[in-house]
Amino acid sequence: MKTVFLVIHALISVALIYVVQMQMSKFSEFGGGFGGGGLYTVFGRKKGLDTGDKITLFLSIAFFASCILTAFVLTR
Repeated sequence: MKTVFLVIHALISVALIYVVQMQMSKFSEFGGGFGGGGLYTVFGRKKGLDTGDKITLFLSIAFFASCILTAFVLTR
């Protein structure tokens, strides 16, 4: 049981790292690595979440829940 939770936690972690790195490539111009992204604010702030943002949000929530569940299972 512990191994299953650790494997799931590792998969979520790797997926989250991958998705965040792919999103950083959008803002790789003009100091995007430091949170810039000024290119997309010329015409105003974009509204809503695109598919990549939704996947990142889902994976971050899953990572948070996985951290708590894994810690709970490992202490038992």
